[in-house]
Amino acid sequence: MSEEFVNKDDDQYKLYYFNGNGKAIIIRAIFYYSKAKFNDIKITKEDWKKLKQTGKFECEELPVMEYKNKLYYQMHAIEQYLGYAFNIHGKNIEDEYQINCLLDSFDDLFTIFKHFTWPETEEDKEHLQDYKKAFKSKYAFFVSILEKKYSDKGKDKYYLGNYFSLADIFITVVLTNFSDKLSCETILQEQGPNLYSLIKRIKQNELKSFFEEGYIKESNF
Repeated sequence: MSEEFVNKDDDQYKLYYFNGNGKAIIIRAIFYYSKAKFNDIKITKEDWKKLKQTGKFECEELPVMEYKNKLYYQMHAIEQYLGYAFNIHGKNIEDEYQINCLLDSFDDLFTIFKHFTWPETEEDKEHLQDYKKAFKSKYAFFVSILEKKYSDKGKDKYYLGNYFSLADIFITVVLTNFSDKLSCETILQEQGPNLYSLIKRIKQNELKSFFEEGYIKESNF
C-alpha cells in the first residue's frame, strides 16, 4: 500500500476520498477555513479496492475521516462533527435546523447529478440530456428558495445573520461546484442575485484559501 496512507501524526485529521470534489467538498472547505492541519488523502479506485480489503473501513463508503485512530463515517455526520469542533454550527436551535436542511439538500441535488455523471444503466445512458435538464431545473429551484430565505432575513453579512457558519460554507462550495460542472453561473446570478454576491464575497475572503488550494477545478464531480 502507498506510503501516503501511513500517517504517524495521530493528532492530525485524515480525510479519505477520491480525487474529486463530490461528497468531500464541504469537509475540505471546513478544514481550510479552520486552518486545521489535515492529511487530504486522495485515492484511486484501485487504492479503494485495496483499502476495503484491509477491513479497516467497515462501512465501505467514502468519504471517511480519521482522527486519533478513530474513524468517522457519513458525510453529513462528519460535517456536523466538524461544525461543532470548529464552532461554525448554529447559534440556536433554529439556525441549526437551517444548517441541517442545507446539508440534507445536497443529496437531493446529487441524486440527479450522479445519473449523468456515472450512468449505470442503459436507460441512464439514453437520457443523459434529460437528466442534465432536470438537474438545471432543480438547481434553479433550489437557488430561488435560498435567495428568498436570505433576502427575507434582511440580506445580512452572512446567510444566518451576522456570523459565519456551516451554512455559508455549504452554499458557497456546493452551488459553485455544481455551477462549474454544468455552466450554471447564469442561473445562479439570475435566480439568486443577493446569494451570488454573498458567495462571491466569501470566495474572496473566508474561503479564499480553499478555492486557491483545496478546490479541484478539474474534477468532474
